[in-house]
Amino acid sequence: MMAKELVIVTFSLGILGIFRLACEHVLRSVRRGRETLLTLLEAFVYDPLVEWGGGRRRGARHVRAARAMLAVRVREMEHSIDDVTEQLMSILPEVQQAAEKWAAEKEELLSIETKLQDCHQQMALIKEIEAYGPNLSSHPLYAISQKYSSYKQAKNAVEDSMKALIKILKDFDTQIENFATTNEVLNGPQLMTWVQEFSGTSEDDESSIFEHIKEFMTNAGQSSMISQCEQAEVELNQSMQQMSALVRGCLELLSQYVAISQYYPQSRTEYHRIVMFRKYLAAALDTDLPEVCREVSNQLAALIAADAGAGDPQQIAAYNYRLQQINADANAQLNKCMERLQLEGGPDAVALAQEAYAQAKTNITTWVRAGEGNAAALEGVVIGMLCSLNRRFLMLETGAQSAGDCLVDLTSREGEWFLDDMNALSVQAVELLSLLPLQAAAAEDEAASAAVECVRNANLLLADLVQLNYNFSTIILPEALKKIHSEEPSVLIMISELNAVIMNSPVPLNDLLAQLEMHFRYLVMDMESPASGAALAAAEVRARYEALLCAPREAEGQAAGAGRMLLMGFNGLFAAVELRARELADHLAAPTPPAWRKIDHVNDAMHMSAAMQSPALRAVLEDIFVVRRVQTAAEVLAACAQLAAAHRGAAPPLAPDDAQLARPVRRYTAEYVSRCVLGIHSKALATVLCLLLRRARLDLSAEVEQKEIGASWSVSLESLCEKVSVGGCGGGAAERGAVLAGALQAAAARLERAHAAHRRLQAAQAAAREARLRSAAHRHLHAEVAPPSSLLPPPSTCHPLYADTIKCMSARRC
Repeated sequence: MMAKELVIVTFSLGILGIFRLACEHVLRSVRRGRETLLTLLEAFVYDPLVEWGGGRRRGARHVRAARAMLAVRVREMEHSIDDVTEQLMSILPEVQQAAEKWAAEKEELLSIETKLQDCHQQMALIKEIEAYGPNLSSHPLYAISQKYSSYKQAKNAVEDSMKALIKILKDFDTQIENFATTNEVLNGPQLMTWVQEFSGTSEDDESSIFEHIKEFMTNAGQSSMISQCEQAEVELNQSMQQMSALVRGCLELLSQYVAISQYYPQSRTEYHRIVMFRKYLAAALDTDLPEVCREVSNQLAALIAADAGAGDPQQIAAYNYRLQQINADANAQLNKCMERLQLEGGPDAVALAQEAYAQAKTNITTWVRAGEGNAAALEGVVIGMLCSLNRRFLMLETGAQSAGDCLVDLTSREGEWFLDDMNALSVQAVELLSLLPLQAAAAEDEAASAAVECVRNANLLLADLVQLNYNFSTIILPEALKKIHSEEPSVLIMISELNAVIMNSPVPLNDLLAQLEMHFRYLVMDMESPASGAALAAAEVRARYEALLCAPREAEGQAAGAGRMLLMGFNGLFAAVELRARELADHLAAPTPPAWRKIDHVNDAMHMSAAMQSPALRAVLEDIFVVRRVQTAAEVLAACAQLAAAHRGAAPPLAPDDAQLARPVRRYTAEYVSRCVLGIHSKALATVLCLLLRRARLDLSAEVEQKEIGASWSVSLESLCEKVSVGGCGGGAAERGAVLAGALQAAAARLERAHAAHRRLQAAQAAAREARLRSAAHRHLHAEVAPPSSLLPPPSTCHPLYADTIKCMSARRC
């Protein structure tokens, strides 16, 4: 704080004059010599003799003095602050005027620069005009009207293209909606209702409509009107018949179309040209950018190129030729089956055979009731016929056992598969057993009824095996081909899941089968098996397979049932056989007397069915055939998938026929019969014969002991049956009984042949129909390469709206 005397010395300027300038000069000098001052003052920092007073507290007196000095300083500066404020307020208007003048000058400068730039452009245009010289008429200024006209034309073309594209888009939506509606109606129950409604022949009322009023009109003298009405009625009936024929023809054509469409892949529908055109048009209409239009045009060109190069034409033609061969072979087989049925009696073969069978049954019943000894004579005849029949069955089983892996192709002279012959002989045996009064003998010998029940179960097992192959060929295989060809999503998911079950098996299925076979052989030899763990692996495969059959499909919706139902239907064929075999195994548990084992029929049958006599061996066989079942299902579905790929043109033209597709199931059946069926039926029937001989008071133990010779010997069952037949009754009754029983056996065989002929005919009809449908579907699918089908007109390879679409897209791109 400066004293008043020093302030007065500074004259009128005060401290803001020379004093301020001097202070500023001093401060500048000090700042310039900052380093020198710091060097000099640094000694005071490190000098221990200097005591600084900063650490001692100042007293209250010093604080009060400082405050008083601060107040004095504030009062001294009030006058100078007011003066400075007045000076600033006086100068501020001048500063504002100067700023406004600067802003105006800057704006004027910018306008001058803009005018200068325009002048430069005009100067450049003048120089350009001067450069044209005499060719000034070609200057772009003279083409403005032409450019405007071109712009208007392009704009109008774009607007017209937009309208045309919107119209085409609506047409596409209409066609897609109509297709979906038609497909829903045709694949629903409505078409079947129409077919059933018009399939029956309408039985017109024989009486004329005017019969009730003819007498009245005759009495009224209107005879001429009656004849006119009758003529009109005849014409109306003819028109109605023609209309009904036309409706039935249309319904038949629609049914054929639906049958063919079931082989059409869903991917072709999802990526059909109309669907893709609609998608591209919608994308083009959502924006006005030319880049999008170019992209859509490129996509259209790529789609056309992909359609043109889809599939190898040579492969498609070769596959179509192979389908024609299969169709011809199926028709030839159908003709053979029809000829075979004609030999059996024609379409009424079953009815005629049933009448003959009923008549033979009635003749036997009448003859048995006519005399007291006829029943005993018939029983003796039936025993002899059963013994002969069992010998034939044993010979057939021996031939099947020696066939080995060729059993799948083993046929008789007439071309019948061995299983059909075995089933026919089994049916005859059951029919002959039905002639015996076994219910009366049940109280005397309960084993007789149990043995007969075993024979019937063996017959049902053979019938189930025959039905397995028949149902697979006529139901499962056609349905699998349709679903896989049409790319049903649930079926494809089911196939992938089944393959996952196989791939995730703890042991590869072929290795697992080898281990189970080794385990089976060691059990047969009654030795400790090194592959006993294979049963656990087979149980895990069974559990996963059954989990696949019973797995919930809530996430996939109702459509998921198609794939699972197909697999369940396939598995149900084998499950029925397995259940029947278990029921038969319960009857096989009955012990066989030691003496009976020396009888040739029983001995031979027990050697062939030795594995089924042991529960442990039966368990291993069940595991083996569970694994075989999974393999068979996967093999059949894989063959169908390969066939579908060839149908689409995406694989080599390998087209197996239905017989080749059914071969895995046939191979499974042959192996099952070879290992689980041979010897069972003949042993059961031989046991029944032994029980009948014992019932006829023949001591089998004594007869066996009398002929005991050496270690390997056997008693002929035929010789034992001859003793009963000879000593049973008189020759006349026996001859009559043999004739009647032979007639019944022939009638039963004829009935079985008629049923078999009908089954073969139905199977051949199904195979021929499926071959024809596959061939027609393939021709429609590849109409550009294959010749068109004769059932339906070929679809157009290029939709008529396609050309309009290309034109509109090109105009819009311009």
